[in-house]
Amino acid sequence: MSEKSASASAEQLTTLLHLVRLGAVNSFVNVTTGMLGESLGLSQQAASLRLSDLQRVGLAERAHSGRGLAVRLTEAGLDAVETFLADVGANLERGKDTMQFRGTVSAGLKEGAYYVSLKGYAEGFARALHFEPFPGTLNLRLTTEAMIGQRRRLELLKGIEIPGFSDGRRSYGGVKCFRAKIAGKHPGAVLAIERTHHDSSVLEVISPVDLRKSLGLEDGDECAVMTYLGEGWARRR
Repeated sequence: MSEKSASASAEQLTTLLHLVRLGAVNSFVNVTTGMLGESLGLSQQAASLRLSDLQRVGLAERAHSGRGLAVRLTEAGLDAVETFLADVGANLERGKDTMQFRGTVSAGLKEGAYYVSLKGYAEGFARALHFEPFPGTLNLRLTTEAMIGQRRRLELLKGIEIPGFSDGRRSYGGVKCFRAKIAGKHPGAVLAIERTHHDSSVLEVISPVDLRKSLGLEDGDECAVMTYLGEGWARRR
């Protein structure tokens, strides 16, 4: 950012962005307070106060143009807008390949321990995730519709496929999972299993450690899980 740049409040940034939309970037542009007020959804008087404020802090400048006034962003104003947009772009990019879940620890039916302990699944997880999972799953009850909707969306996304197998007596279907980071500390994976006794309000998580013991979790405790839809946790440490 330029040495001449100034910090901008949320209100000032909003006004600057609307001025950019009206073309007041590098050259002076005739922008009436009525035009700006309409763009911002404010009265003409309120828009005039916004312009005066930007001029006062050095984020925009005004000049006479015929019978009216022309406006353009200063270098500091441009820097403030560019910095804001760069931050937003970076956060949007990060948000594309992650999902944040939060739920309360719930007792399961012990079926997770059984399936994760099966040699075929254990070896499959080890090959795909580079860790051997603790024999059991941490079940988190999702309490908001937004979280439940995210859990349903996992079923539609491409994840890490653990192939099915047969032990000679019965066949076991494939499992889809996504790398994860539990409580900001432990690596793991979120399971997206089509055939399960749990509905979409439950998030099943595996990890190389006993999460309940390591994190001191009991039924009803809250836990956060960052789920990676891209390269995964290992490359983000």
